[in-house]
Amino acid sequence: MIAITGATGYLGGLLCSTLARRGLAVRRLTRRPQPGGSDAFFALDAPVPPGTLAGVETLIHAAHDFRPRREADLRRLNVDGSRRLFDAARREGVGRVLLVSSIASYARSRSAYGRVKWTLEQDVASLGGTSVRPGLVFGRERGGLFASLDRVVGRAPLLPDLGVAARLYVIHALDLLGIVSAWLDQAGGAPAILPAAWPEAYTLRQVLEVIAAAAGARARFLPVPPGLALAGLRALEAAGVGLPFRSDSLVSMLAGNPDPGLARQVLGCPLRPLDAGTLRE
Repeated sequence: MIAITGATGYLGGLLCSTLARRGLAVRRLTRRPQPGGSDAFFALDAPVPPGTLAGVETLIHAAHDFRPRREADLRRLNVDGSRRLFDAARREGVGRVLLVSSIASYARSRSAYGRVKWTLEQDVASLGGTSVRPGLVFGRERGGLFASLDRVVGRAPLLPDLGVAARLYVIHALDLLGIVSAWLDQAGGAPAILPAAWPEAYTLRQVLEVIAAAAGARARFLPVPPGLALAGLRALEAAGVGLPFRSDSLVSMLAGNPDPGLARQVLGCPLRPLDAGTLRE
């Protein structure tokens, strides 16, 4: 039995459907479990009910709550909630644990999201588990940050050009699913950290251009100094304005891991670059 958190989210949902199609037994851990099935309740802000992980051999932790703006609140929700889950995994004798982390995670990360993920990676390592660090996930089915960028391209008459400082590493959703499947198929010996992204970075402008090209449109850009863009996002967040893009995400782009350890193949799975063609796959 494989238990997957974040089962109603973008990545968690893709993992559940992909592994179920392989004929594997999947238990969706979700805030709203469907009655009559194998679903179980799980929420980062609640205790883990007894029996949630009973009979589970592998735990894939893909849940993350982005709602808190303050880092202390972000850590309280995501780190404390994840540790309750890991404690339950220990009690139930779960044999393998995989954390869906992020390319933003590293020891000296300047983003709150990256620091939270790095903390959780240490916890997973203490369990003998693995943390996969995907880049920005793209593909025909949009979700997460990429879906936000897609909406911006579709609605904004002018797009921000932050120059070469705003850099993104990307991974196709199908490639990430292939890596997780390969990890599951391994008897053991997987590294504690699995960087998973195309090794060449894209600027934010290049990503937006590809999104526009895939939609048959031509993007128009306005040069914006990165520092000004970051200050503007933070000011709007402080004023309570809802935004499709968080200032912390921009921090991850501007101050990413200088040595992410990327390759064009992970666990035998070849990766594909981002272009208008692969975006439609």
